[in-house]
Amino acid sequence: MEEREESYSFYEEDEQQPEGQTGLWKILIVDDDLEVHRATRSSLAEFSFQGRGLLLLFAASAAEARKLLTEHGDTAIILLDVVMEDDLAGLNFAKYVREELKNRFVRILLRTGQPGIAPEKSVIVNYDINGFLEKSDLTMQKLYTAIITCLRSYRDIIDLESANIALKTEFDMRMEAERKMAEQAQQAAIGLAIAQIIHGAKNILNALKGGKYIIESALKDDNLELIRKGWDVTKIGISRMEDLTCGLLDLSRFNRLEIKSHSLNEVIKEILASCRNSQACSGIGDIEIAADMDNSLPEAMFDYKAIHTALMNLICNAVDACKDKEYNEGESGRVTIKTYPGGDGYTYVEVEDNGCGIKPEEMENIFKLFYTTKHSNGNGLGLSITKKIIEEHGGRLDIDSKLGRGTKFTIVLHKDRRHNLKYNTQKENHDG
Repeated sequence: MEEREESYSFYEEDEQQPEGQTGLWKILIVDDDLEVHRATRSSLAEFSFQGRGLLLLFAASAAEARKLLTEHGDTAIILLDVVMEDDLAGLNFAKYVREELKNRFVRILLRTGQPGIAPEKSVIVNYDINGFLEKSDLTMQKLYTAIITCLRSYRDIIDLESANIALKTEFDMRMEAERKMAEQAQQAAIGLAIAQIIHGAKNILNALKGGKYIIESALKDDNLELIRKGWDVTKIGISRMEDLTCGLLDLSRFNRLEIKSHSLNEVIKEILASCRNSQACSGIGDIEIAADMDNSLPEAMFDYKAIHTALMNLICNAVDACKDKEYNEGESGRVTIKTYPGGDGYTYVEVEDNGCGIKPEEMENIFKLFYTTKHSNGNGLGLSITKKIIEEHGGRLDIDSKLGRGTKFTIVLHKDRRHNLKYNTQKENHDG
C-alpha cells in the first residue's frame, strides 16, 4: 500500500451528529499479514469523519475476527482478507457475519492480494460484500474513499434503524393505548348492558312480586276472582321475562349463521300463519296484516331461523305501533309485508304500518341496544337484533318513518351473500 505523510479529515458541517454516536468509528482489520496491519494503522492514524476518529481492531485470522466482532457489535467496517487459514476463510467469515450473526449493519470491504481466488463479480453477486479492493492497486486515496463511502452508508443505516425503532415504539405505544381504550369501552359497554339487563329484570320481578302479592292475599280470603287477577299480572311478568331471555339468546346466537338457499316468501307465510293463530305478536285484535309477495322472487342464501326472527321482530314492532295509535272512526291499524326483486340479484322486503310513527329525535337511537320507545312494554332488543342479523347477512336495513302516519322498514338482500358482504365493505370504505 502506498503511504503518504498527509492527514485526512472529513467533517460534514451541514449534518448534525446523531446522539449516542460521538465516540470512535470502529474498524475491524482481518488479515494474516502483520505488515498489512502496520501499514493500515499508519495510513489511518490521522483519519477522522464528522469529527470522530477511528478505533482499529486487528485480527490475524477469521477465528480471532469472530471473537472481536462478538465483543464489538457496533463495528462499522470490516477490512477483510480472503486467504488466511484457508483459501476461502475470508468469504466464509463474511457469510458468518451476515447469515449467523444476522449483522446487516456492518460494511464489509474485501481486500485481497489474490483476486483470482475471489473474483470481484462473483463475490459481489454471491456474498453481501460492500466493496472490493485489490492490495496491488490500493492507494491511500482509494482506501480513504472506500472507508468514507462505507461510513456514510453505515451511518445512514444506523440512523434509519434508530428511526424505525422509534416508529415501532411509537406504533406499539399507540396500539397499546388504543387496545386499552377499546378494552375500557368494551368493559363500559358490558357494564351498561348488564345494568340494562338487571334494570329490565328488576322491572319484571316487580310485576311478578305484584302478582304474587295479589294471589297470596286472595288465597287468604279464598277469593277466586282476585286469584285470577293476580295470575293475569303474573303471566304478563312471565311473558316479559321470556321475551327478555329469548332476545338475549338471539343476540348472542346469530353470529354463527347456517347459510342455505331458502325462499323469503315461505318465511313470511310461516310468520303470518303464526300471527293469525295468535302464536306470536300478541294483541293483534283488529289490526289487519296483509301480504303482497312477488311469486317470481328467487331463492336467496340466508339463515332461516335468523331471518325468521328478524322479520318477526319487524312485524311485531309494526303491530305494536298500530296498537299505540288512536284511529279515527272507520280507520284501523294495518301492517303490510311486501316482497319484490330488484336489479342485479337484489331482493327487497318491506314491512310497513300506518301506526304512530317514530319521533325524529328518536330515530338515531332506535337500533341501539336496550333503547326502547315502549317504556315498560319493551326491552330494547328487537331492532338491535334485527339490524345485527341483516348486517351479518351482508344486507342493509333502511327505515322511513313519519310521526303519526306510520313507519316502513326495508330489508335489502342479495341472493348471493358474498355479494352482500362485498357491497357493504365497499360502502363502508366509501363512507369512511
